[in-house]
Amino acid sequence: MNKLLSRLISFVYPNRCGFCGAVIQHDKLVCAGCAERVDREIERSKSQFPLYLSVGEVNFSGCCAAGSYEGAIRDGVLKLKYHNGENAAKYLCPELRDNLFRSGVVSQCDIITFVPMTLTRKNKYGYNQAEIIAELLSEELGIPVAKNLIRKKHTRKAQHEQSLEQRRILASKVFRSGRNRFDITGKTILLCDDIITSGSTLSECARVLRDRGAKKVYCAVLAQLAE
Repeated sequence: MNKLLSRLISFVYPNRCGFCGAVIQHDKLVCAGCAERVDREIERSKSQFPLYLSVGEVNFSGCCAAGSYEGAIRDGVLKLKYHNGENAAKYLCPELRDNLFRSGVVSQCDIITFVPMTLTRKNKYGYNQAEIIAELLSEELGIPVAKNLIRKKHTRKAQHEQSLEQRRILASKVFRSGRNRFDITGKTILLCDDIITSGSTLSECARVLRDRGAKKVYCAVLAQLAE
């Protein structure tokens, strides 16, 4: 009966590859073809840029990525962002975890949090992809997640449609301290998001955390925009 029920659930709600969307076995995260592409891209990205770095004049101390925002990894990030592609995050987070350990960040961090989204947008998609990443990393690293440390005001302007300077200005206007009044004074925070491009969003969220008393803020993303 349990096997029959499992087959029925798989038929109604098929498990899909986190990168191309193809139907796959229920115990897999990615199809064989995408696994090969993603693994190859991760290896190639390691030679393109440091996995732990500081990005210009920003409010965080460094950012760690699983890979470069291109090819199959880009497909996975977009699927996670817009089509509930949680399998992409599950596949990339172990690589991100390993990079965080290699960077020496993990031993410093007390709390994990994430870039918020507006309630309107979260209701539209049903989830916040940055929160999914934070929860997965929390399981991998054994560091607790603190929610609602940051809030985002509603805006009609989409961040990805703005120039670099416009992104910085927009980010400075929409992120504020959240309703969670947990005292983070003197603590080091790991701030999660799906991608870093200009760094404006992560920088402003880090500013909010530092204004609340955080000692340091490090960032963790699935993908970094390649130069």
